[in-house]
Amino acid sequence: MNVLSALVLAAGGLFGVSAPAQAADPVPAPEVIPIDLLLAGSYTDSAREAITIWNASVPSIQFVEQDTEAALRVKAYKTANGTSSHVYINGAGRGWVYLEVGDAEIYKPSRIVVHELGHILSLPDLGPDSPCSKVMSGAWGGADCLNDQPDAEEIAEVTDYFAANDVGDPVPWWGGFAR
Repeated sequence: MNVLSALVLAAGGLFGVSAPAQAADPVPAPEVIPIDLLLAGSYTDSAREAITIWNASVPSIQFVEQDTEAALRVKAYKTANGTSSHVYINGAGRGWVYLEVGDAEIYKPSRIVVHELGHILSLPDLGPDSPCSKVMSGAWGGADCLNDQPDAEEIAEVTDYFAANDVGDPVPWWGGFAR
């Protein structure tokens, strides 16, 4: 602090003058996404971990688990081929996350759920040759890919989407099925 600043502050204290209060910018409340894990079965803990990851990564959204049916539901199921986790989107933050139990024998379960919730949050699949560092690479990241943390670009895409859209708004790329 320089001498002039100290003198001004001291004089203000003597004469009862204070500096104007700095108004803090209010932090907007996050967009709440109710989610239920009533049918998540063996994926329940992994789903809770994925919810925590997304909530920490994107402060403008907040998954909130509830113990009654929600507009976003997570369901574990089994198919003959054992690798068919996917989503059905009924607007951003709404729909179904279907988690095939056989996938958890091949891929890290929390990565599977983070990936599928990424779709619910507006992110499309990246496709073949996409790197493990991207959670939206999904199975293309390989069975040895353990990364379940969205990277800065994926976080920015979700943040930007929810800055311009609300829960329930259409997801532009959604055509009916995403893995």
